Amino acid sequence: MFKANTEKLWKGLLLIAILLVSIPAFAAPIKVTGRVQDVNGDPLIGVSVKEKGTNNVTVTDVNGIYNIACSSDKAILVAEYIGFQSEERKVTGTLIDFVLKDEVSKLDEVTVVGYTTARKVSVLGAQSSLKMDHVKAPVANMSSILAGRVSGVVSVQRTGLPGQDDSDIWVRGISTLTNRNEGPLILVDGIERSFNNLDPEDIQSVTVLKDAASTAVYGVRGGNGVIIITTKPGVVSKPKFSVDVYQGITQLTKVPDLADGIEYMNAVNEAYNNSYGKAYYSQQYITNTKVANGLPTPELTSEQRAELESQRSINKYLYPNVDWMRELYHKYGWNRRVNLNIRGGAPNANYYISLSYYQEKGLTKTDPTQDYSTEIDYNRYNFLTNVNLKATKMTNIDVGVSGYFASGNYPNRSLNDIYTRAMNTNPVIYPVQYPNGENPGYSQVQRELDNPWVELTRRGYQTQYNTQVNSNLKITQDLGFWDWSKGLTARALVAFDVRATQTLSYSVDNSTWKPSGSKDPTTGDTWLDDGNLYDENGNIKLQEEFKGNTTMSFKSDKWVYRTFYFEAALDYKHTFAKRHNVSGLVVFNIRNYRDANGDLIGSLPHKQESLSARATYDYDNRYFVEANLGYTGSENFAKGHRFGTFPAWAIGWVPSNEGWWKPVSHVISFLKLRYSDGTVGNDSQNGRFGYFTEITGKSGYSSYWGTDGIGYNKYGFQAQWSKIRKQDLGIEINFLHDDLTFVFDLFKERRTKIFVDRNNLPLLAGFAATASANVGIVKNKGYEIALEYSHQFGKDLFVSVRGNITENTDKVVENAEAEPAYPWLERRGHNVLARWGYIAEGLYTSTEQITQRGITQFGETHPGELVKPGDIMYKDLNGDKHIDENDMTCIGRGDIPRIYYGFGGDIRYKNIGVGVLFQGVADADRELQGNGIRPFRSSTGGGTLYSNITDRWNSNNPTKTDVFYPRLAWGEKDASNTNNFVTSTWWQRDVSFMRLKQFTISYYFPKAWERNGILKGGRFYIMGENVFTFSKFKLWDPELNTDNGISYPNVRTFSVGVNFNI
Repeated sequence: MFKANTEKLWKGLLLIAILLVSIPAFAAPIKVTGRVQDVNGDPLIGVSVKEKGTNNVTVTDVNGIYNIACSSDKAILVAEYIGFQSEERKVTGTLIDFVLKDEVSKLDEVTVVGYTTARKVSVLGAQSSLKMDHVKAPVANMSSILAGRVSGVVSVQRTGLPGQDDSDIWVRGISTLTNRNEGPLILVDGIERSFNNLDPEDIQSVTVLKDAASTAVYGVRGGNGVIIITTKPGVVSKPKFSVDVYQGITQLTKVPDLADGIEYMNAVNEAYNNSYGKAYYSQQYITNTKVANGLPTPELTSEQRAELESQRSINKYLYPNVDWMRELYHKYGWNRRVNLNIRGGAPNANYYISLSYYQEKGLTKTDPTQDYSTEIDYNRYNFLTNVNLKATKMTNIDVGVSGYFASGNYPNRSLNDIYTRAMNTNPVIYPVQYPNGENPGYSQVQRELDNPWVELTRRGYQTQYNTQVNSNLKITQDLGFWDWSKGLTARALVAFDVRATQTLSYSVDNSTWKPSGSKDPTTGDTWLDDGNLYDENGNIKLQEEFKGNTTMSFKSDKWVYRTFYFEAALDYKHTFAKRHNVSGLVVFNIRNYRDANGDLIGSLPHKQESLSARATYDYDNRYFVEANLGYTGSENFAKGHRFGTFPAWAIGWVPSNEGWWKPVSHVISFLKLRYSDGTVGNDSQNGRFGYFTEITGKSGYSSYWGTDGIGYNKYGFQAQWSKIRKQDLGIEINFLHDDLTFVFDLFKERRTKIFVDRNNLPLLAGFAATASANVGIVKNKGYEIALEYSHQFGKDLFVSVRGNITENTDKVVENAEAEPAYPWLERRGHNVLARWGYIAEGLYTSTEQITQRGITQFGETHPGELVKPGDIMYKDLNGDKHIDENDMTCIGRGDIPRIYYGFGGDIRYKNIGVGVLFQGVADADRELQGNGIRPFRSSTGGGTLYSNITDRWNSNNPTKTDVFYPRLAWGEKDASNTNNFVTSTWWQRDVSFMRLKQFTISYYFPKAWERNGILKGGRFYIMGENVFTFSKFKLWDPELNTDNGISYPNVRTFSVGVNFNI
């Protein structure tokens, strides 16, 4: 019985074991679907998705979608694709996505170099790159986007005027004596073109070449650095549509704060009293102005004020109080942009096609009563097409067509002229307009007294059209038909660009009017209501001051520019015995640029020819050597001097690729040391054809027939290239598995043979005009640091932080100027834009101090005869008790900064992203001058004043000298206005600044939104540009190119946008 029970027990256990083992066999397969994409969110086609340990496999479709039936919910899926790292995921549900990372190692990364590409590890030149994938900015031009993002690049936006807001750009500062605005060579897809009118959405990358090893192949064109723009190419994929739209609100970063009419009249009275011993405006006029404009009148009782308010002659039209700057501007404007592009194709034909539209409304006002608008309205339509055709297995054809059509509506008067009028027109001279709509103003013989609002809104308008069409064709032929020619390619590039501009000007000069009433003889300036001031209907009587013409005139100006470019190249890259990497390049190009509308000299073609070569070798990605050569010709020089040779070389070492480095590779994953040395050129002159001698007719020259004759206007010499020797020592370090990168460059350059005027020639030399020659010398040196950290923390958090700083110091070694009388007058040894002036030592506080000091200033016959308490006293450098031009010295370096930097970062957690960018400059200064800054300097007294006019010296508190303005004086006849307004440290201001350049908040579309198979990723975003500025300088935006605030301010933009892929 026991045996029988034992047998039944064993049978039962065996049955249970069989059932347990058989459970998976009865489980239904689990169906899994998902999407496979790269780190940029693009779907990957043909990715192998396999159940690990089985032969169960599938591939993704054109949308990157896969479907697979797994054997159980314990399965593991593996996604594999050539060129990407494989990824494993456990089956935790029916929906599993993969994001594959590039498998490209640091040794295989490719970057753009001169005329070709190269492996990043082998690049020995100093260069910086900016990937545009995630760079967004609500701006119309590319130049402003570079500010703060790329080391070694100075990008300063001097105006915010729509359509004319290109930034000034320098690479590693300025180091020439001939043209301070001469910037780097800009290449778009290898062709010299402007990049300001490109849509940022169409740009794939920006690469900046800085040293001789990088730029020598460009010969004379590479002297000031090179910026290479690469537009987006086609890709092999199903057609992918991308849309980016934003709408922005704009406002001016800083509108100058002007003094109101009361502050202005008080300052005028003080100045006039200081010069002539009496007031200019009566106290009654000032009080009437207060009452007319609803301002407090503490000097009046309530009864007295009520009595004045009852007088019809006391109103804002007869006693105006106008802030002209506020009258010119709206508080807000707007801009918008739409970009639509499509990208895709097959292996033998792919494309990128883009269309975009940008519009910006300016912030200046228009007059709705006119039948035309002077409102600034800038519109631009961009198009770009890049097509790659694989004609044969070894032949590639690239075709590019791009361009833009832009139109802008502007006031007929130049905005700078209008702002000049605003600063020259005081706030109490006349109202904006009279009740009947007539234009206030005075005789136009003195144009500085024109009504700024009338100049802006009632003088007609301009329509400007700009059209550019670029075309290029490149054929690349692989010549590796034989074993010995493997790696050899030939290419030819031809491009033809046309740009046409047209300005249509519609002009009208309306009449101006002034009241016909009389002034009260007891005050001399208040209006007398004597029957001549108002008509029978109670309207102010006006008399015509200037007879205008209501007929609108028309004028059209046209310009056409044409550029032809041809390039032919042989490129060789090969690896021998797996360790010896060799490359070579030979390029010939010719460029012909023509301004078809210039004068006789200007309309002649600008021609350049160049032959360039590069050779590189490295052993096992550890030891590198490189040689470059540029041979360039220009028609600017005489025969025998038209061609210049510009060689450069570089060496490098990558210790991190040594076998002994492995123990520390987890800390320092990459280390490269490099050095370059070489010469580049520049053909810049003050004008063209420096070797020509010009003889022109001039009055005053003696001749046989009379007093007028001919004479030398310019002497021709053997003008030639200026040459720049550039040296660069660099180190590149990657830490923590390449998450943290650090780049440091130490550079110096010496520019010789700069074409300058020879002011050191004695009169005995007999030159009738100043001779010029290649004798100028300038040095420049500095350093760059770039730091970036990026890391993915888990699957939800990504952090990226970056920063860069550059410092450069230039110095004039030779400028062909005569030896000065004193060493402090010597301009050699200082920077190119150094400012010369007087050292202000404070303000005089008493006549006793003036007498005791005993120094005459600017021609006084006796100490203290002209200088008075409150005037600026200057340092007597030569100790001769006279202040004159021999006491001038270097007091400032100019407005191009010595230090420029940027820093910021991005954080993304799940679907939320935040990004910031700060940009700044340091050690830049500007001399302040002009009306408003130097009050009442002109012969007529002066225009308006800045609101800080209250911060001035006053005889009631003479020892308070820490003020902005010295003693006020009236007109040019008062010598204090000569003494106080010379160039000096008193008027010099630090215009360094740090700006929150950009702030972005993004919401990325959830993956669930992509399940419909149409949407392929995107985001909503809110963005601010030029959000706020930190600076000691408060009068206007410190970035503007103005010494008196007369410039269209930069613009702050807040945008809401969306971009998505379908």
